[in-house]
Parts: sequence; structure tokens; C-alpha cells
Amino acid sequence: MGPPLSFRETSMRRTTVRGTSLWAWLLGMIFSAAGYLILWVLKGLGWFGMQLLTWAFHHPRTMLGLGLPTAAVLLIGWQWVVGIVGVVLLSGSVWSAADRASFDRIVTAWLRDWHQKWWRYRRVWERVMTRCGLVVEVDDERHFPRLRSVQTTPYWDRLVIEMQVGQELADFENATGRLRTAFGGERLVVRELVPPKMISVELMRRDPFRYETVPAVEMPATTAEIDFTALPIGLDEHLEPLTISMVGGHTAAAGATGAGKAGVEWNILRSLAPAIADGTVKPVFIDPKARELRRGLALVDAGVYGTPTPELTTRGRRLDDGNQGPQPTGDYAVTEWDTICLLERIAAEVHEANMRGAEAGERDFKPSKRTPLRPIFIDELAPLLAYWSRGGRDRIESALGLILTQGRAAGYIVVGLIQEPTKDVFTIRDLFQRRIGLRLPTEDHTDAALTDNAVERGADCSNIPESLPGVCFSFHEKDKKAIRGRLGHVTDDDIDELVEFVTDMRKVTSINANKADADVEIIKTDVEDAA
Repeated sequence: MGPPLSFRETSMRRTTVRGTSLWAWLLGMIFSAAGYLILWVLKGLGWFGMQLLTWAFHHPRTMLGLGLPTAAVLLIGWQWVVGIVGVVLLSGSVWSAADRASFDRIVTAWLRDWHQKWWRYRRVWERVMTRCGLVVEVDDERHFPRLRSVQTTPYWDRLVIEMQVGQELADFENATGRLRTAFGGERLVVRELVPPKMISVELMRRDPFRYETVPAVEMPATTAEIDFTALPIGLDEHLEPLTISMVGGHTAAAGATGAGKAGVEWNILRSLAPAIADGTVKPVFIDPKARELRRGLALVDAGVYGTPTPELTTRGRRLDDGNQGPQPTGDYAVTEWDTICLLERIAAEVHEANMRGAEAGERDFKPSKRTPLRPIFIDELAPLLAYWSRGGRDRIESALGLILTQGRAAGYIVVGLIQEPTKDVFTIRDLFQRRIGLRLPTEDHTDAALTDNAVERGADCSNIPESLPGVCFSFHEKDKKAIRGRLGHVTDDDIDELVEFVTDMRKVTSINANKADADVEIIKTDVEDAA
């Protein structure tokens, strides 16, 4: 053993040991912190990578659009990327100038869909669903409806949504007002899709009828172009053709003064123009005001119509208690007596036509020159149902009831307009299978004109502004929600164009028919001479 250490040497050795332990502790702390930091970074990178994979799986177009420029900058440099972007923008400008329609259909629509989906909806989706009460909470977990896709037009956004278990269509229908306010739309419609778990929410960002004019419908060139089950009469709110069927059921349109009811009858007549000219369609006009339909008098067989003396048309006097004057023979009626005679004659024709069809074994009516379609246009139903004399109304209701219940199978279709569709006036509403509501003063009038609870189903006729005549609501056979549309605006020039078209086409048809008859006679003569 060596000599014992002095006090100074012992103290120095203890200090060295303590210093070495401190440095070791500091190094251990640094390495531990670095390890934790590296582990945290790796976990973060792993989480970020999983998020990128998830986003890439659910949103491949967006991730591809972001990923490609980044990769291009790393691979070829930012100068090349800027040059390529410049070429793309220049090409897009040339394309837009050369063919704006295709550019909007392909490029603008895609960009609008992408922007609306991410900025307008996904960014606030969970907050809106929470505040509108459309979240399912189970065991402290919150389940949100899934926004599957967004399709847009310049005026509408269509959201396809997958409901969560525990939700139903009524939940979204009850939240219609809250959703419309949250997303800043003017109108919102909820519809059920197939499969039933999916729904569509259609949000109108701005009303197209304030920006798009709806002219009178175009007249077909030939009868072969006419689809009698879908005659265009205007545009719906998605700017698609608003159509009506002229076979299989009768149509009633209700609206206040100046609401644009006449657009129904004149657009139908324009859609039928070539068929009227060649005799496949033979319209009937009942025009109590003697003003609206008279401009198109050349479209019907006016015939000879009589007018009863003033004392026989006095309110309250029966029309069957004396001589009423000459019997009208044409298809145009103005007065009470004319209307009675015309409707009773048509009711008899309906019976005869149904008997002929039954003997021939016919079940479905098809318009032809042999069995023409007979649309009966009544410009105002109220005098026929409420304001003419009691005796006249009884006879009119009897004849009109027969036509409405039996005329469909024989091609006798009534198109009636009414200004006051209250239940005590419009007593035969349910005999009209198709109903159109234009601007009306109250919600009660809307329900009376269309159907019970029509307002709750989206037919907001009482809130149609006077500045938008022709705007209307109707119900599609396969849809419980009201369809909003606007009738084509028919001017006097459009009516004159219709009359001129039909008149000229009739002349050509008559000339061709006479020529064909002459050719037949020549052939017969040649055959007789040869014999």
C-alpha cells in the first residue's frame, strides 16, 4: 500500500469524480432528449404520411394536383414549371376564346366544383352539421353525415350526402331552413336517392330566373318531332325544359291577375303547331273574356256561333226555358249559351269516340289524322263554375264532368285556367291530374289550387314576386317535392308567328293533298283505259 493521500489530493480526486458524473448526466439527458425528439418527429412523419395516404385515397384529384407541381419543381426546376404553367394558361385563353361552351363545360365546371366543395362546404362542414342538429352522438363519439360529392352549375350546387345510422330523410327536411341560411342559398330542396341511405341537397345560390330570360318555346318543324307526353312550355329552375303531357290527363293552372297563366295555353299551342296544321290536333277554345284566345281564332274551326238575347243571359234566369237563338257549330265559344252548346256537343262526341274505340279494341289513345287530339282550352274556369246563371252552371258542370272523367281515353284533354282557385269555386280540382300554381295571394289559395299541404312540399306560390310573371310550381308524378319553373313569355308577335305558321302549313298541306288526289284520279283513269 502506498502512503496515505493528503487532504488536498483527496479533495481534488473527489472534485474530478463529481465533474465526470455531471458531464455524464448532462450527456445522458441530451441523448435522451434527442431520442425523444427523433421518436416524436418519426411519429409525426408517420401520422402525416398516413393522412396524406388517406387524403390521396379519398381525394385523388386534389392530391394529384398539388403533388405534381411540387415533384416537377424538385425534378426539373422552377423555371421549367413556370414556363409550362404559362403555356397552359395561354392555351386555355385561346380555347376559351375559340369555343367558350366546351371550355365552360370541361374546365370551368371542374374548377367550380373543386372550389365549392373545398371552400364553401368541407371547410365548415362539421360546424354547420353541429349547429343544424344533424350530428349523431353515441358514447361520447360524434358521427357526422358524409359529403360524398358536389356538382355545381352557375346557379345551383348539388350535394350528395351519406346519412349516418340513426338519421332519416325527415331530419334533413326539418333542417331545410337552417341549412339554407348556413350555406347562404336562396332555395334548398332535399331529395332521397337510391340507395335510401343517400340523399341530395340542392342549394340555389342565386335565382336563375332573375338573370335568364325564358322566351316562347320553339315550334317544331313537323308533327313527327312532337312528343305528346312531354310538350315543352318553358324552363325549370335548373334551366332544363319544363314539360307537360297532353295525353293521359287534364291540366289546370291557377294564378292571380298578371301572373302569366296564358303562357300555359300559348306555349302548348306553339308546341303543337305542325300537328294543328295537318289535322292531327284540333283545338277547342272557350274564351269567356273574348280577348285572350280570340287572337288565335284561325287555329280552330270557328264555325257559326250564336249569341242569346240579353234578357236570356240575365243572372238567375234558366237557360233551358225558352228559345236561346241559333246553335253554335264551331269550336270557339264566348258566351254562356255558346259554352253550354259546345260542351254538350263535345260530351256527346266523347261518348261516340269511346264506343268506336271499344268496338275496335283500342285501349290507349294515339293522336292521328283519323283520331285527332282534341285539347279544350278554357281561358277562365270561374264563370263556368261560379258566376254564370245557376241553370247554365248545372248544364256546364254536367257536360264538363263527363269530359273530365271520360275524355282522356278518347283524346279530349281539358286545359283550364283559373284566377280564384278557392274550394267553393274550384270544385272540380281533383278531376285535373296535373296542376300548375303561379303567383297566388295566400298559402290557402296554393293548397286549394294544387293539393293539400302543397306549401309544406315546397310550392311557395304566395311568395312569387310580381316582377317574375310566369314563375310557377308543379308536382312531378315521381317526386313529392314541388318543381319550380318559368313559362315561356309569349308576346303578340309570337302568337302572330304561330297563326302564320299554321296558316301557311295548311295551304301547303292542302296543295299537296289536292295534287295527291289528282294523281290518284289519273292513275284510276289510266287503269280504266288499259282495261
